[in-house]
Amino acid sequence: MRIAVVGCNHHSAPVHVRERMAFGAGPASDALEDFVQRYPDSEAVLLSTCNRTELYIARPLHGAPRLPESVQWLARQRSLPPEEISAHLYHYEQSEAVEHLFRVVSSLDSMVLGESQILGQTKQALALAEERSAVRSLLGPLFRKAFSVAKELHQTTAIGEGHLSVGSVALDFAGQIFSSFTDKTALMIGAGEMGELTLAHLLTKNPKRVWVTNRTWARAEELAEKHHAEAKPFENLIEWVASADIVIASVGVSEPLLTKSQLQHVPAARRFRPLLLLDLGIPRNLAPELSELESFFLYNIDDLQRVGDEHRRGRQRSIAQGERVIEAHVAEFFQDRARREVGPTVAALRGQIQEIMQREYEWATPKLKSADEPDRKVIEQMLHRAVNKILHTPTRVINNKASEGRAQIYADALKRLFDLPDQQ
Repeated sequence: MRIAVVGCNHHSAPVHVRERMAFGAGPASDALEDFVQRYPDSEAVLLSTCNRTELYIARPLHGAPRLPESVQWLARQRSLPPEEISAHLYHYEQSEAVEHLFRVVSSLDSMVLGESQILGQTKQALALAEERSAVRSLLGPLFRKAFSVAKELHQTTAIGEGHLSVGSVALDFAGQIFSSFTDKTALMIGAGEMGELTLAHLLTKNPKRVWVTNRTWARAEELAEKHHAEAKPFENLIEWVASADIVIASVGVSEPLLTKSQLQHVPAARRFRPLLLLDLGIPRNLAPELSELESFFLYNIDDLQRVGDEHRRGRQRSIAQGERVIEAHVAEFFQDRARREVGPTVAALRGQIQEIMQREYEWATPKLKSADEPDRKVIEQMLHRAVNKILHTPTRVINNKASEGRAQIYADALKRLFDLPDQQ
C-alpha cells in the first residue's frame, strides 16, 4: 500500500482559498462516503481545520486514487474547478507523507507552535473516517502512532511553552489597540472549541464585560455560565457588535455573518471609538470590507500568522528536537511495517533454505565416517551461518525499500524466484 497526502494549509494557500476548501462535519462525512464508494480498495482520512484541509490516502501500489485523481476528487467535493486549487496544494508520499502527518499532529506545522487543538481535531477526523469505514489496516494504526509521537514530543521538548492556541495569539492584537481591558466590553460570537479557548484567554485580561452569543441559545447560556459571562440573543447581533469594543468571531458559516452594509452606521453611533474585530473563522465570519469602515480594526486568521512566526523563531531549538524525534519514529514506522508485510515471506524463504541445508547435511553425514561429534557441530554451525549470510542482503534490501513503498514488489519477486507459498 502507498501512503499519500494532498492538501493546503496556511503556508500554501491564502485564507480566501482555504475557506473554499474547508469541510464542515456534514460535508466531510458525505465526502468520505463518496470516497469509499469510488475507491473501495483504498483508505482515507479527511482533516479540515481553520488552517488546513488535507486528504490522507492509503492505496494499493497500482491502485487509485493517484495525485491527479485526488486533486479532482477534492475539487469535486467542494464544487471547484481543479485548476483553481492545484497551485495551492502540496503532495507527499510514503516517508514524506508520514513525516508530514507526525509534524501536523505534533503542532510543528501549526500556525501557533505547540497549540493543543490540532491533536483533538485529528482524533475527530480519524473517528469520522472509522465511522464511515474509510480506514482499515494502515491509516488507523498510522494515525494512532502519530498521536503517540505527539505525546512524546510535548513531554520531551519545550514546544508547548508560550502561546498554545490561535485564540491566545489573537489577543496579542487586542493589546496593540488597547492599553487596558478593564473598561472594555468583549463580545464572543460562537461557542465552539476555539471560541471557548479564546474566551478563556480573554478573561485573563480582566475586561469590564464579556458577552457570549451563539445561534444556539442553550449553548451560549452554557458557555456564559461556565465563564461567568453574559449570554446575549443572537437575533440582536448587530446591536451587541455596536456596543462592544472587542468582537471575536469563530463560527462555522458558509457566508460572512457581518458585512459592511450591515455595520455602515456603527462608527458614527460609537462616536468613532476603536472597534477591534478578530475573525478566527474559516470560512471567514466577517466580510473583509469591514476594514474600510472608520475606526474599525479587522484581523483575520492570516493576519495572526505574523505573531505565530515570531513565536516559532523563538522556539528553534525545540523545533529541531521535535524534528529529530519525528525522524526516528518515521524510520521506525516503516521498519515495523516492512516486518509485518514481508516478514512472512522472508520467514518462508529462511525455512526453505534451512530445509535444503538440513537435507544436504543429512545426506553428507553418513559419508563423513571419520568426522567426530565436534566436527559435526562445526558443520552445523557453518550451515547456520551460511543461511544467515544468504538471507542478509535480501532482508536488508526489502527493509530499505519499505520507505519507498516497494518492499512488497521485492517480496513478490522472492516468492516467484523460490516458488514460495503465499503467507498470511
